[in-house]
Amino acid sequence: MSAARFLIDASGIFRVLARPLRDQWVDHLTSGVIATCPAVELEFLCSARSLADRLEKQRLYMDLFTWVPMSDNAFSRSEHVQQLLTEHGQHRSAGAVDLLIAATAEAHKLTVLSADPNFLTIAQVTGQPVRFVDQTP
Repeated sequence: MSAARFLIDASGIFRVLARPLRDQWVDHLTSGVIATCPAVELEFLCSARSLADRLEKQRLYMDLFTWVPMSDNAFSRSEHVQQLLTEHGQHRSAGAVDLLIAATAEAHKLTVLSADPNFLTIAQVTGQPVRFVDQTP
């Protein structure tokens, strides 16, 4: 059983790795309660400026975060949530990666940890928990 309580997105990673938030979240970062998934990894590593930077980001990523898989259901759930958002006129507020991350968090019963307000929009139709990284842990 995983100790994970949160699924962090790339915006959350960038925010918690910067000071002063890193100091506030250090216990969470070192205790295994913050997970990521393949979609987050791709988005985070896209920011690499060089191969050396990518390798350093990969090392840091693997050291700090636990891993949860994305199920095949994540895609169908994302499509369903996008339909719900469309019904509310909000489908342009959340992109494919955000929907997949939210679906993965929902499947694993994790709170989305982010700095991106798109997850609040998704939560309006899913009811899933979202927490902003700028809140005190």
